Amino acid sequence: MKKVSSSKTALLLSVIAYGAMTLVAHGAALELEESRSGKFYDCVVLKENSFTLSFVHSVSLTPVEDIYEVSEKADGSLDILQTEERFIAHGQGLPSMNGEPDARKFEYHDNKFVLYMNRPIGDLIIRLDSRFKNRLHTGMDVINLNQWPDYSGLRIKPVKSCHEG
Repeated sequence: MKKVSSSKTALLLSVIAYGAMTLVAHGAALELEESRSGKFYDCVVLKENSFTLSFVHSVSLTPVEDIYEVSEKADGSLDILQTEERFIAHGQGLPSMNGEPDARKFEYHDNKFVLYMNRPIGDLIIRLDSRFKNRLHTGMDVINLNQWPDYSGLRIKPVKSCHEG
């Protein structure tokens, strides 16, 4: 009897652990909506728990990449954490030293500046402008965010899954 119980317990724990891993790896998605009206634009499933926003810096006119992770909080809600910012030229608003808020490390390698950080993002809103080539990268997929109106705010919200209708 004991052997059967411990085998069942081990099997149950394996199933629970697998389910938890798949929730983080395959269950998260991003809802895209107009920031003021809440008008729904799209929902994008994340293949991993991370995504990248890329754009052209408005002052230096050079590429910038912001890397984010989606994680689950203890209460089951999802959070966005910015983990890196990569750029090739300093411009207004870009980090310039180790003492940046939430910074872990600031480096220069492969001809890029990289700020590693753990910055919680409470509400991720970006201003769309087709001149600056706003893109959302999720694994191998690239979504052109400039398909929605210029000069509007785009809210990016983490959700557990995309819902139809």
